Amino acid sequence: MLRIEKTLQSVRDLLDRLSKEGVEFALTESEYSDCVADIRDPNKAYVFLECSIRPNGTFVWRDYDQHKGVCNFDEFRVRIINLAADEYLDKAKDKHKQWADLCEGTDTPMPDSLAAVVSDMENKANRLKALLEPDDPPLLGERDIAILTDLKPYGVVEPAEESQRLRELGAMERRYYIDQVFDALTDKGEKALEFASHVERTV
Repeated sequence: MLRIEKTLQSVRDLLDRLSKEGVEFALTESEYSDCVADIRDPNKAYVFLECSIRPNGTFVWRDYDQHKGVCNFDEFRVRIINLAADEYLDKAKDKHKQWADLCEGTDTPMPDSLAAVVSDMENKANRLKALLEPDDPPLLGERDIAILTDLKPYGVVEPAEESQRLRELGAMERRYYIDQVFDALTDKGEKALEFASHVERTV
């Protein structure tokens, strides 16, 4: 089987798994002469502004946060799951904020119908995150990238809250050597920085 055939089958399997969680991307014939297929977002969800598959099995994508990149299937899988999950979490947060603004900051419970919609969005995001493999790296923001790139041997990330957050992401771990305490990149952290190196800003 050719590489592109394997890639397309892997994409179909992944999109089928996402569809079972209620997130239906579409694999279509590409609009571009140098690509073999495009991946279209689900209705009312904004994950990729554009995403196409080249004949060599690599993915060319742009998101809605002014980022673009080229990656292999393994990175694409991590990226599409995380971006889709974050999209539904953002939608849930927006609903919470809209309700809080409507209630002018008073602690008023959401009506059952709205609470059900928000709960469905949050549950969908959690189910998507559960599709990630244990050794999959997180997607890093620009601040995370700067912190991890600047981390010196036997250094400690400050403030402590940032160190804790990056450790919870699995990108970093606390180590001890004789009387020293320091932060160090994990395998996940190194892979996360590798993924980040494939991304550019579009502006």
